[in-house]
Amino acid sequence: MELRDAVAVAEELLAEHGLDGWTVVLDRARTRAGVCREDRRQIGLSAPLTLLHSPAEVRDTVLHEIAHALVGTRHGHDAVWRAAARRIGCSGARTTSAPRPPGRWRGVCPAGHAVTRHRRPARLVACGACARGFSPEHLLTWHLDGREVPVTEMGDRYRADHRALRAGLLGAPGPAGALPAPPLPVGTAVRLLGTGRYAGLSGRVLRRARTRYHVQTAAGVLTAAFTAVEPLA
Repeated sequence: MELRDAVAVAEELLAEHGLDGWTVVLDRARTRAGVCREDRRQIGLSAPLTLLHSPAEVRDTVLHEIAHALVGTRHGHDAVWRAAARRIGCSGARTTSAPRPPGRWRGVCPAGHAVTRHRRPARLVACGACARGFSPEHLLTWHLDGREVPVTEMGDRYRADHRALRAGLLGAPGPAGALPAPPLPVGTAVRLLGTGRYAGLSGRVLRRARTRYHVQTAAGVLTAAFTAVEPLA
């Protein structure tokens, strides 16, 4: 549906249901079609999704958000909201089944299978079509807007996973192609990740619990989740 037409329909529906002083805005959201910002008296519509949706789908999205405005967002998608939504002609569905645009991140495996994501991948991922669990032979290579992104430009955890992979420090395969937390041996020299006060501090693994390491550092013995440390080269 054309954006100008969508805004006009939304404004008409706001007036029809007595929401005087409310406005309609377009945003760049790619994972949800609409939003009710009660504090701003504002209905937001995703421009990318609206362009893909039919007039009926856009109307249902607007009515969905109007129902939130009428009963208050504190109700979420409970029975009070659902009754209001259906009363004004909305389907009452919590989410839309209408098309969504592909993510800007595109992962490609050596066999050519591809997946897309809206956010930068935080961990190494193997192709689900080629392997039931994590498999280095089927690792996805990531592209952003058509440009291949090297490992050096990925996040801290991704780079740590990659170094652990090359060092042979990864554990047994995890489900659905996801990388398991690397079970680093006691005595491994590591660096703490994250953004807290101890981020960047180095030390050695004293012992390994079920989900966390105990690391001896200059600041004393600290505990950190498996995903919050990286082995030093």
